[in-house]
This record gives sequence, C-alpha cells and structure tokens, in this order.
Amino acid sequence: MGLSIDDPVWNHSVFSKNRDCLIEHEAVTALFDATVEMAKARGLLSGEHFSVDGTPIQA
Repeated sequence: MGLSIDDPVWNHSVFSKNRDCLIEHEAVTALFDATVEMAKARGLLSGEHFSVDGTPIQA
C-alpha cells in the first residue's frame, strides 16, 4: 500500500508525539547506528574532513 497525492496530510502534533516516543525509546539512535553501519559496509564513509560554507562538519 503506497502513498497517494490524495492522502490526507499528516497532522504535525501526531508527528511530534511519534518523534518524542522514538527518541524516548532510543529508536532514533538505533536507526542512525544501523544507517552508519550500512554505509560503512558499502564503503561510503571517509575519514576526510568536510565543510559546508567553511564550517567543518563530521559526516
């Protein structure tokens, strides 16, 4: 079942409650860690320094 342009728009308060729940139960950290591991396994990470508008970032 996919999304359609005619589907109702998310209510921002529901999104905020879901976000808070994901943070509380550390699901966000688990998702981030899994994403980093996947990128690492595919050779997509680099130890080089990167910057955006002259500001160093860790990516």
